[in-house]
Amino acid sequence: MTAVDPVRTTRSYLRRLMAYARRGVDRGEIEAAVYDSGGLSGRYLMMTVISAAIAVLGLMLSSPAVVIGAMLVSPMMGPIVALGFSVALLDWARLKQSLTCLAVGVAVALTVAILLTLLSPLKEPTSEILARTRPNFFDLLIAVFSGVAGAYAVIRERGETIIGVAIATALMPPVATVGFGIGTGDLSISIGAFYLFMTNLVAIALSATLTAGFYGFRPRLMERRSPWRGMAVLAVFVLLSIPLVISLRAIGLESQATAETRTAVADIFAGGDSRITLLDARSEGNGVAVSALVSTRKLVADAQKQLQDRLSGALHTPVTTTLDQIVVADPQAAARSVQASVSAAPDPTAALRTRLSDAVPFATDAVMTDAEGRRAIVLLRPDAGLDLSSAYALEVALRDRFEGVDVWVTPPVQELKTVDLGDEAEQARAVWALARWRASPAVRFCRPASGVEEGPDAAQTFRTRLAAAGVSIREGAGPACQRGDDNLARLELG
Repeated sequence: MTAVDPVRTTRSYLRRLMAYARRGVDRGEIEAAVYDSGGLSGRYLMMTVISAAIAVLGLMLSSPAVVIGAMLVSPMMGPIVALGFSVALLDWARLKQSLTCLAVGVAVALTVAILLTLLSPLKEPTSEILARTRPNFFDLLIAVFSGVAGAYAVIRERGETIIGVAIATALMPPVATVGFGIGTGDLSISIGAFYLFMTNLVAIALSATLTAGFYGFRPRLMERRSPWRGMAVLAVFVLLSIPLVISLRAIGLESQATAETRTAVADIFAGGDSRITLLDARSEGNGVAVSALVSTRKLVADAQKQLQDRLSGALHTPVTTTLDQIVVADPQAAARSVQASVSAAPDPTAALRTRLSDAVPFATDAVMTDAEGRRAIVLLRPDAGLDLSSAYALEVALRDRFEGVDVWVTPPVQELKTVDLGDEAEQARAVWALARWRASPAVRFCRPASGVEEGPDAAQTFRTRLAAAGVSIREGAGPACQRGDDNLARLELG
């Protein structure tokens, strides 16, 4: 009885499977279709211009619907799939054509994005823009599967699939984000977005190459045995893989740092009813920078040092840590919300908006800065959960941390009916709130019938403070004084 060779059986099964999958594939017709859609043409340039314009406007307006529209219009998927097929076929002329088409398309898209950014009054990076400056492992997976889907759709002539692939890969928005970063002079945005674009491009191209190979697209050299054919394929793969390998290393390091940080913080704050509010791990050169914001009921004095030691031992790579702590369930929580790390290195001005966003663990409508990075405005949302006292304390804490930056925290407009003129802190908070709201309230000063000497002086002090803050008032037009109003100001915002 003859023994069954499992290796030979498996090979035979795989050959039959691949033969079945390749059945009905007209390679000549498909190659022509791929290279036709991946070539440089007037239509390609026009659609690139339109797509780039839609993308950068959608990004500046932070409109996901508009950005998706740009993805659908973008013609970049064609030359990238053509690039993958040309590598599979080792067709150097078509490879050059695809790369030229991509280079021209990227140059045109960048030009359009930069011009529109320079002409636009909107210079603040939105959430849609910032989301495209940090490629992660899931972006890589999406690009890989999208490349397979794109190549399969071309081979099997499933044109409707390309629409979904275009949305998934989002090739144009990263290019538009690069243009936005150049137009605003924020190179950190440009570098991060270009990194995402290159990750998508290389992953899609390599996936398309492998898919084309599976369906039997082979170099013409296969017809004649050549010793350098395998080396040529390997060399092309290596060149295309370099950006992907760099990306994978950075993504892997960041993922490991994130996981280790969560474990370390749970141990450091054990029993303190704590949670991580914000966590960011960024690879920097050969190391990684970790920034964490922890909400806790009890501060841990040496938490940052403990985290630094834990991460250095676990990651075996240079680590820079910044750990801020927030005390929750406390009316003065915001004042203690930013426990600045002594060892934290000063960040560049270009990253001010990001650092401010990270330092404010409450719901905001916007975080804005001026071009010089000397003034910042934080607009709190109604659901931020802060009263005037906590919002005022948050501004004080942010000013202490961001030295040299005039930080304004603007709380949502809310009731402010009375001010105790004998309470200096209450006066200061009221003046602050009215100035942030740019309000012009009606004010009536109420004193006891017997008269209190400090009453008029306190009222005059309040008037002076309001005037110094730029708040104009309609004195005497406010709500009527009530029985028991002692050295009090009644306000009506109107």
